[in-house]
Amino acid sequence: MPGPLHLKRTPAEEHARARRKAHKAAQRKRTREAGTSSTKKHDDDEYCPPSSSHRPDYDAIRAELEDMQFREKMRGAFEEDERLDGINARFNDYAHIPDRWARDAHDAADPQYMDDDEYAEWVRQGMWKKNHAREYEEQAKRDAEKAAKRAREKEIKAETARIERLAREQEERRARERQRQRGQEYRQRYEQRWKALLDPRTRDHGPLTLRDIPWPFFSTNRKGSDSTPLNVEDITPEAITTFLLPDVDGTTTPDDVSRRNRDKLKETLLRFHPDKFDGRFMHRVPASDIESVREAVGQVARVLNVLMSGQSS
Repeated sequence: MPGPLHLKRTPAEEHARARRKAHKAAQRKRTREAGTSSTKKHDDDEYCPPSSSHRPDYDAIRAELEDMQFREKMRGAFEEDERLDGINARFNDYAHIPDRWARDAHDAADPQYMDDDEYAEWVRQGMWKKNHAREYEEQAKRDAEKAAKRAREKEIKAETARIERLAREQEERRARERQRQRGQEYRQRYEQRWKALLDPRTRDHGPLTLRDIPWPFFSTNRKGSDSTPLNVEDITPEAITTFLLPDVDGTTTPDDVSRRNRDKLKETLLRFHPDKFDGRFMHRVPASDIESVREAVGQVARVLNVLMSGQSS
């Protein structure tokens, strides 16, 4: 609960307060003088009727009564403020509401730092708040409900964004897994076709066109019909590295990875060495593809030599 509210006095109230204090001081002084005089007379066993100059000060009594009435009103105002603050706090329990929303401008203001006009306006707002307690309670309830609604909408928006992000991440993982599986299947077909080419029982069977040769890279031109030609521009260090040297899991040591890469590059270079390839397979290549096959084989060999140099350095 907030502490008691200290209201700033207006100039008129300050003047009235000073006047009341002066009256009280004069009354106390007269009372002390009267008491001293009465004691002396009692000691001398003398009696003297009260002087007419010590008759009651009605202005002082009236000022004291007005001060008591004013303090009683202010005490009632403090109790009303506490009741309204308690109601506001109960409404704010519906949801977590920041302080800038939970407290209105009137409650947050400090009268000690107000000028006369601001203080007068602050007092008028406070009186309206007390005279329209039901309207204030309803407005406070509506404000609390709006704040709770905004908080729920914010939570729903954050949860929706989280679910969408998880869905995107899951779809990306699935896409990477599909790509990895396609690459693995392509590499398996690549090895199977090379095994068939090197098999003495099937090595001399049938023609060997440009597209029949298993090349060590993923060719984007292999989609569509078989008549799609192979571009030598596809044979790049990046393409061959992606195909021959895929990423490995974190359990493999760097030395094992380097040894595996060297062995794979050496094996592929032996397959595509121009002299060896020419002696093994060129007699099966149709005359229309001989020039293209030799150009592609030479490009593969040059790229493999570059990659071998990088592995040995």
